[in-house]
Amino acid sequence: MKVVKKIAVCALAACAVPFAVTAELSKAEWQAKVGDCASDPSAMKATIAQIPAAEQAEFLGKVNEAISKKAGSDESKAADFYAANKAAMAGATDKRAVLAEVYATVPVEYLTVINERFATELFSRNANPDKPISDEAFTDLTTSTLAVVNKRCESAGNTDVRQTFAALMFLRASGGSPAGLSDKLISQMTDAKARESAGGWIAEAMGSNGNESSSYDSMLAAANAGDEPDQAVVLQMMGPGMVVDSLLADLKAPGTQSASGPSSGFGAGSFTTGSIAGAAVPSDEAIDLGLNRIPRGAIGSPEGVGGNREGTNADSENPYYSPKRGSHGVVPTREPSPYVY
Repeated sequence: MKVVKKIAVCALAACAVPFAVTAELSKAEWQAKVGDCASDPSAMKATIAQIPAAEQAEFLGKVNEAISKKAGSDESKAADFYAANKAAMAGATDKRAVLAEVYATVPVEYLTVINERFATELFSRNANPDKPISDEAFTDLTTSTLAVVNKRCESAGNTDVRQTFAALMFLRASGGSPAGLSDKLISQMTDAKARESAGGWIAEAMGSNGNESSSYDSMLAAANAGDEPDQAVVLQMMGPGMVVDSLLADLKAPGTQSASGPSSGFGAGSFTTGSIAGAAVPSDEAIDLGLNRIPRGAIGSPEGVGGNREGTNADSENPYYSPKRGSHGVVPTREPSPYVY
């Protein structure tokens, strides 16, 4: 009888395993993980997901402080800030609060990288062309989110520049629409100096002030910040095949559902594939990069090679003559490391 009871208890325990909930980390526990998360984006994403929502922003602030103290070039630190803060956004519960912490605690010179990459990889309204986002819906999300970001930046140094960088991110993510969005975002800045200067700074940063190229010089000078990292070098350090995640839908207030009406297209998988929650629909190039790519040797012949007892393949197309398997007639390009040849 005891044996039967023991078997029954074990069976119940086994059934309960899939439904186990990961315990939240205490403050002492997550403080011990700050150093690891400053060096490992995957650890950052997993750790912040286990931290109570009310403490996630504080945790990110500690990680950014640790990265600031690391030795290395401006470019390597820019890559570290980018990777850690993107991972934090992906794993966080209250994404508004965590985004606000990004703009309040990353040193100003590295926000040059953050605002551009986040606009493209996290908050682009064009992440999924099959699920268009209305101007009204995009404006609602950006203005409500910036209210949180601007409030947090009030207690950070260089409030005017930080608030402008946050507005720049959403302007880049907007794809140029709706008209007047820049003025709307500037008008809600809580820093009077920012409202006076942001228009010129944004025009200079986006290259819309008549100059041939864009520049952050005025913003960095106003903040007495360091030099802008070489973004080409930073992108090389990040590596090829950066995954594009659409977090725009998650910028709603915590605990709320996606709104009906103009914003109804945001949630319920609007930006997801069938296999990776939160991931935007990848392009053909993206499928062949990063974790999803298929390693292979260099294949330089457009004609079929080899054959069998019935003859050669010389008169047929080589199906592997391209950067992507299954494609035809595409000029091969250099494969990303470490799969070059």
